[in-house]
Amino acid sequence: MRELTIMELETVSGGCLSNIGGAILAGMAGLSAGAMKGGVAGGSSGGIFGLGVFSMLGGAIWGATMGMAQGILYGLVNGWDKSLELFNKNSEQWGDMTI
Repeated sequence: MRELTIMELETVSGGCLSNIGGAILAGMAGLSAGAMKGGVAGGSSGGIFGLGVFSMLGGAIWGATMGMAQGILYGLVNGWDKSLELFNKNSEQWGDMTI
């Protein structure tokens, strides 16, 4: 008995492992991007009462939650290859702060 290669494992599992791996990877990308986008959007709506910090925190939590949910669904639908492209693009944008 020998170990299966990655391609054989993918064939035997029916693509399930690719989708699960893609969901985890895209979920992490969505979590980080959503937290940053939500925090920036929430922080700019503080108003005259100086509550920008609290609205930033709420925006970051909401953005992280929704970003992760959307990322998981994206990974389940599109699989590993597209999720890896999304993760790489997201990682490059973190360096430029252009998420």
